Amino acid sequence: MENTTETTNQIKVKWRCPSNIAVVKYWGKKPIQIPCNSSISLTLNNSYTEVKAQLHEKTTLEPVELNYYFEGELNEKFGKRVADYLADNIEHFPFLRIAAVTIHSTNSFPHSAGIASSASAFGAIALAMLDIAYQLAEKELDDNFYNEASRLARLGSGSACRSVYPSFAVWGENDKIEGSSDDYAIEITNIHPIFKNMRDAILIIEDEPKKVSSTIGHSLMNDHPFADQRFDQANERTAKMVKILEEGDIDSFIQICESDALTLHAMMMTSSDYYLLVKPGTITAIEKIMQWRLEHMVPVCFTLDAGPNVHVLYPDKYRETVEDFINTELKDTYKKVIFDHEGEGPQKLNID
Repeated sequence: MENTTETTNQIKVKWRCPSNIAVVKYWGKKPIQIPCNSSISLTLNNSYTEVKAQLHEKTTLEPVELNYYFEGELNEKFGKRVADYLADNIEHFPFLRIAAVTIHSTNSFPHSAGIASSASAFGAIALAMLDIAYQLAEKELDDNFYNEASRLARLGSGSACRSVYPSFAVWGENDKIEGSSDDYAIEITNIHPIFKNMRDAILIIEDEPKKVSSTIGHSLMNDHPFADQRFDQANERTAKMVKILEEGDIDSFIQICESDALTLHAMMMTSSDYYLLVKPGTITAIEKIMQWRLEHMVPVCFTLDAGPNVHVLYPDKYRETVEDFINTELKDTYKKVIFDHEGEGPQKLNID
């Protein structure tokens, strides 16, 4: 790298990266964030992390000198995780050997909202840091940039690799999906109009931090009695879901989406150190959604992340009807609702 330290210290970038919600879940991983099964997710729009990264003069001998601010306050705990991540992958960010970096991060959604904050955070961090590397190498941000950003985001948080793409994305090698990989996600581009601008209303049933971390949850799949069957099932469902999105089969979308959410929680409840994350409000909301769908013949369904909060998915053409249902008949089940929809992926932003 021929750039001088003075030039390096002038660089700053800002990126916005959305979160995503999996409709076929990734649960169980191998070393270096390799998934045990393929998964497919919907990238959101309103639920995102913004990261501003700026290089400055290095003053310590630390492998990576990082100041990490979240919502304007120094966050040493998460900053340590990010610094370790950057140090582990410093061959991709060689400028960090001669420059320090300050990162300011903000979320558009509240903490513990049932939205994958690590996915959007590491997606934004990977995009910002790789952008700096590209600038210093005088390279254009081409399609390969996003592929590389997806791979680097995965190393920070597995599901983050899917947030680098708009709409629906697949992560995990699958013999039936061309181009699929364990190393990075790929965008699903052939999507039927019924699945364009899908809506996601996130019902906040509980807003406390979850009692079992995703890392611990994934590790419990290592000796799970049903692990192999689950991985095979998820791979089959992911392949089917790609065809469903292409053909517009909304009924099959609903069946797989809901069944896979329940399967995820079944895996937790049948682990050796079993645990239960759903709450009474979760069960009530699910039952009401299923009953209302039958009565009104409206294609609305639920999915769950590794927590008690409910994501309500529905096509944009039914938005008014479903949101009226959420605001009236479901209002006793949640503390708050966040209305979101299918997003267009990350954005590079102008520096304030």
